[in-house]
Amino acid sequence: MADQALSLSEIQDIFWDCTIKILGLDPSKKENQKRIRKGYPAEGAPAWQRTDNVGFILVSIANDPYSQQIETSYTRASEKTANQLSSYTRVLQVQWTFYGPSSFDDADKVRAALYRSPLLFSPLHLVTNVPAPIRLPELFGGQWWERTSFTANFNEKVVRSSTVNYIESAEIKVIPDR
Repeated sequence: MADQALSLSEIQDIFWDCTIKILGLDPSKKENQKRIRKGYPAEGAPAWQRTDNVGFILVSIANDPYSQQIETSYTRASEKTANQLSSYTRVLQVQWTFYGPSSFDDADKVRAALYRSPLLFSPLHLVTNVPAPIRLPELFGGQWWERTSFTANFNEKVVRSSTVNYIESAEIKVIPDR
């Protein structure tokens, strides 16, 4: 059995598609390709105009007690090996940061749609305590840039598999107290 876990790239693609759809943008249009971005620009910040509406998606793993429980099971594969399955919930933290004149409205629209449209980010599952977006203008180059951010957590079921060898023999030594 192969591992069942999304890669970082796959997760970013899910949230990019989700955000584009929520904002009603056409993903095939060139101007929308940079409207929502995965990560931050390598050339430095900012790499757009103050009047541009730009959004960023940053995905990371959240340190959550729920993700620390791992269930492990074994099934016989052969005379000398077993299949080991470990399953757990991975908690993902997704941060949306929007810049531009419609930054607050974009953030509010995306946050609200997370509750209304759970199929947009399937197979991930929203942890439903998403805080309200925070409007926090940013000073850059002597100018204030409109900025609004919010963070949401999502659960993903992860299954990892591997083959392990049975213990065929063990050497036991009895050493008396001296």
